Amino acid sequence: MRKATTIVIAAIMVFAVACDTRPSPPDFNETTTTSTTLPAGQVSSTTVTLPPVEEQVIGRVVSITDGDTVRATVDGQSVEIRLLGINAPEIDECWGPEATSALAQLIQDRDVLLVSGPEDVDPFGRLLRYLYLPSDDDPVFVNAMMVETGNALTLQDGSDESRAMKSYEARAFQSGYGMWGTFACGDDEGVNADRPVIRVSEMVYDPAGADTDNLGGEYITIVNEGYSNVPMGGWTLRDESSSNRFVFPDGTTLRVGESITVSSGCSGAPTGALLWCADQGVWNNGGDTAILLDTLGNAVVWHTYAAEG
Repeated sequence: MRKATTIVIAAIMVFAVACDTRPSPPDFNETTTTSTTLPAGQVSSTTVTLPPVEEQVIGRVVSITDGDTVRATVDGQSVEIRLLGINAPEIDECWGPEATSALAQLIQDRDVLLVSGPEDVDPFGRLLRYLYLPSDDDPVFVNAMMVETGNALTLQDGSDESRAMKSYEARAFQSGYGMWGTFACGDDEGVNADRPVIRVSEMVYDPAGADTDNLGGEYITIVNEGYSNVPMGGWTLRDESSSNRFVFPDGTTLRVGESITVSSGCSGAPTGALLWCADQGVWNNGGDTAILLDTLGNAVVWHTYAAEG
């Protein structure tokens, strides 16, 4: 986990009625760069400095693995490419097929410009690249487009690109685009008009001491501010990378006005907390997003923070 002085940037809880009306997007300002806040309804996309024409690398997309991974032919070689800085649902998860289809519609069988970023390859040997669709006007930034349309979320790496794309993600959530729709993954009862009124009331992501020495002191607390109890057995709490997931035990209920705390550790947690028992810190000190999913995979809570410097 990256060590950095952090500030909470946004904590969003939406009380959505049947038409899924949501408040205006939150400020997502960074002290290290110009504000990346986007006014509601404004269509925009962040840009990456493109290399000189003579140094540009073009690949031909031949297949789409999922919403953030493709295979392309580059200089006669077949290479697997992971879109840098984003994370789309897996193909077998809710919204996975839709995200895969969205990416295919954008770039399948088309030439794309491959631009390097802060990382070159991932642990699986896939190239990590920003993808652009060449254009006579401004190239289309594919990675940002997937986030803007609610088909992927942003992985915070401290870059200017991730800061901008996180603001697009905030807008996509509040607009209910793609996987952020109130019932994008279905309605188990077929009668619910809105999502439960739950929000994050407290989050300690960088407790005192070394991360592995104080996992119990790392925790997140959610509160029910609605008018009915919420059965949460089988619900999932995850981070933006989706590599860390906690499933609430069967029978868990968040009663009206009450809260539930989930601690990352097995000991040293606040009294009454549910224990994740992770073997390392769950929440990235340099910026992360907590997402609470119901049993069908619908996003009920989206809560993000970012590093100050």
